[in-house]
Amino acid sequence: SVYYIQTLADGNCWMLENLRLGGDSTMALTSIDSNINTSYTLPASGVTYFADNTASYQTAAINTDYNETTVTGYGAGRNYIGTYYNYCAASAGTVCTDTETTGDTFNVCPANWTMPSGDATGQYSNLATVLNSTVTDDTFSSELSTIYRYHLSLLLSGLFRSGQAQGYNQGTLGISWSITQSSAKDTNMHTLRIDSDTVNPRASHHFRYYGLSVRCILQ
Repeated sequence: SVYYIQTLADGNCWMLENLRLGGDSTMALTSIDSNINTSYTLPASGVTYFADNTASYQTAAINTDYNETTVTGYGAGRNYIGTYYNYCAASAGTVCTDTETTGDTFNVCPANWTMPSGDATGQYSNLATVLNSTVTDDTFSSELSTIYRYHLSLLLSGLFRSGQAQGYNQGTLGISWSITQSSAKDTNMHTLRIDSDTVNPRASHHFRYYGLSVRCILQ
């Protein structure tokens, strides 16, 4: 796959599209092509996914069901939404239980790329601060929301979870994983959450069994 990338105001090079790795067949990844330290087999799309509140979820789940969004400049027929990954899949099989106490070091981003950090001084928050130095709150609205979403080409890509329709809340909100664990619960991760008029670059309380988007940043 080919992705649009750009160095933004924070000095970091970002992917301007959600990761869309995965498909109907399993995919063998190595450290040559992916940000992993050992070989990892990405499961086939939608083969299995762990249920809410399970104590152990060793089998990573992904789902690529999506509704294409019309976005100018990206080419006809492009998968604009990307792939949904639970955290076990997003972390390339390194964070797959609710007893893990840290975020991931490795993930399914391409080699030399990684998922952004998501705490108060992390890469999601830092970009928002650079775009508007007067920000004092975690959740940003109005003008900053528009600017932030514009620079990252963020989409309301929805999510995937047990008991909900595939592409749940697509067109209403978009949530992307970070590498940072929330202090609230071991099973929660900080994420970037957007809706129609707000941006929260360090939203927490998103469980690892959710299927969310992955956005990568150059290391």
